[in-house]
Amino acid sequence: MDKAVINADFVLWAAPMKMGYPSKLLKMAMDKHLPLIHPYMEVDQFEAHHLKRYVRYPRLGLVVEKEASTDDHDLQITTQMFQRTALNFKSGLYFSLTSETPASEIVDTILNPSAKPLALPTTPQPTKGTAVTSVESITLFNGSPRGERGNSAIFLQKLAEGFGGESKMVNLVNLNATAEHVQAFREAKAVWLAFPLYTDSMPGVVKHFIEALEPLVGQKANPPIGFIVQSGFPEGLHSRFVERYLEKLADRLGSAYLGTIVKGNGEGVRIMPDNMNKKLFDGLLSLGSNLANGESLNPATLTSIAKPESFPKVFAPVFKLFLKLPIAHSYFDGMLKKNSVYDKRFDRPFVKQE
Repeated sequence: MDKAVINADFVLWAAPMKMGYPSKLLKMAMDKHLPLIHPYMEVDQFEAHHLKRYVRYPRLGLVVEKEASTDDHDLQITTQMFQRTALNFKSGLYFSLTSETPASEIVDTILNPSAKPLALPTTPQPTKGTAVTSVESITLFNGSPRGERGNSAIFLQKLAEGFGGESKMVNLVNLNATAEHVQAFREAKAVWLAFPLYTDSMPGVVKHFIEALEPLVGQKANPPIGFIVQSGFPEGLHSRFVERYLEKLADRLGSAYLGTIVKGNGEGVRIMPDNMNKKLFDGLLSLGSNLANGESLNPATLTSIAKPESFPKVFAPVFKLFLKLPIAHSYFDGMLKKNSVYDKRFDRPFVKQE
């Protein structure tokens, strides 16, 4: 699949909307595009983004089939998230349309050599959660594809430690246990769902779980829900787009929205000593205490964890210089050397000639 994508002139993403976002099948396919981008980073649009692996990338378009509940806000959220994916894919999103659009119009846009990509959206502001009193216990859903070995489990454990009451961890990577996962959600007093940012949204395993919750839409007494999104990018802004989706998801489920904890530079948490994570862990403990005390998540703590939200544009030259230093890529270099592929780190296996 990756070979076909990287050698194409145009890639059309098409899927039905499910629970406010294109289907899990498309999301899982998009997750497999990760090898087409280099793990090293560069500065683009004054932000950290992954480095190009290939010389050229295809233009991109999106067509979705609306579900009964799809509204303009769902379509806007989806479009903006796919625009961010296109940016990281070294391309642009040239259109975001519904299946109601005549096929001839879609074809004309694809074939138009003068077509321009959609203008990139501005970064949304952080959302605000609500307070819920008398939370007896929390059910923690770990959406990391690495399961217990990922960073998301650590974030959830620290939040639960701060909460101090009863908690239960559920690993969504086990797709064969989806029925049990839905039942755990149904029985939960409060839910926290954590996952790493994957192609600028949720991993496919998380989208699978979200779609499995569809039968609960419209039911009374769905548990309040909060989220944790952590990414390898240093700035918090990369996760603000999926945060808007999560806020809407809580509303779709009829669940009180507890808020979203955003953390950049989250990839290395599991390999760093605790003293280097002290500020982060103290923040998560404090937010867990907020939940136990029936308080909304402290905005100052959320801001502190998310820092830097963005880098001042005047720092871009300094950041670019830093990314040229070996220390900037030491984490990835370590993994590459461990797997004996460091000398092949710039290979382009899916094209013969460029």
